[in-house]
Amino acid sequence: MDDALWVDELYKAFWRTLPGMLHADAQGLAYTLGLSPSRDVPWSAVFSNEITLAAPALLAEAMPGVRGATVQDALLAHLLAVIEAFGTDRIKDKQVRPTWQLEAILAHARRARDEALRRVAPGVDDPAIDFARADDATLFAIETERSLLASGGPAGFSRYYALSLSKQSVGFPASIALAHAAGWTAERREVLARLLSSVWLGLQLHDDVMDWQDDYQRGGAWAVVLASELRSRAHGEPRAEERDRERASEPPRHRGAVAYGPLGTPPWGIAATPRAQGEPPTPDAPSSLLPVRRMVLESGVLAAMLDGERRCFRAARRRAAVLGARRVAAWAEGREGQAQELARCEAESPGFANRAHALNAWAKAVLA
Repeated sequence: MDDALWVDELYKAFWRTLPGMLHADAQGLAYTLGLSPSRDVPWSAVFSNEITLAAPALLAEAMPGVRGATVQDALLAHLLAVIEAFGTDRIKDKQVRPTWQLEAILAHARRARDEALRRVAPGVDDPAIDFARADDATLFAIETERSLLASGGPAGFSRYYALSLSKQSVGFPASIALAHAAGWTAERREVLARLLSSVWLGLQLHDDVMDWQDDYQRGGAWAVVLASELRSRAHGEPRAEERDRERASEPPRHRGAVAYGPLGTPPWGIAATPRAQGEPPTPDAPSSLLPVRRMVLESGVLAAMLDGERRCFRAARRRAAVLGARRVAAWAEGREGQAQELARCEAESPGFANRAHALNAWAKAVLA
């Protein structure tokens, strides 16, 4: 069965197990979460790539001895984990209203996810396939990231990578459980974990480049934080990690509810004040973004992030080839080439990636 069709059929089978009063809300969940323009868009069409929702199915070709029913359970566990994580993130970020229907659907998704995972690797005791542990890591990373972006302090790429990977924690258990079912050694499972890390981080880097202006308007953007760090280092200031150690013993200075640091003034990395849900943008929003946009573009951080994306997908391609996951390797190779070209164009013409992204979105909307 085609992976996209498989995803949609499994999700349909899931929502049909729910109480009847939740069926309509479950069918339109992607729309409710702001991930699709209408209730009619199936989950397989929500993301621009297959691997986000169907990673275990794509990896299964490297595990020929695993039964189809086991792959199906791994796919179900993975897609429900991803959907639930998006829902939880949207609620915590106040992008959606936490209705009782939404919270009930997400609770059912967690239970169905956990049950499916137990069928994939029954009796296996491995922290890497523990969804409860992954949930905790994801929530902690989301809260830490939100605090960091709101504080306005600069941070380096190492912090960004660590938090970004922790946010993707639920993207690992199902595929690693499938590797257990295939009888893979600990060494091969470690290569798989590194492959998944490269994939999820590469996708995160891409999104954080393309969406940085919207993210900033909603409360904070990594491109701004990283650009602020590059700017500080260009002026001879210590690295963010060194400043963190120095400030750990100092009481923060406060202005209102936000701690700005030793001088009590917001640095370049300060996040835009988030608007209440449903509040229209202020007329001067575009002009207020101009100095921040100038700083981001002059720093070269977007080209650096895109080059990081390229390196992630290069690593993913190589690791997938080692494991015999040819479809994943081919997909990663394509993404590697795209990232390389985007990074080159962004370095030559700062702002190119965002202009190209906006033009592509316009073309899809107008020419569809």
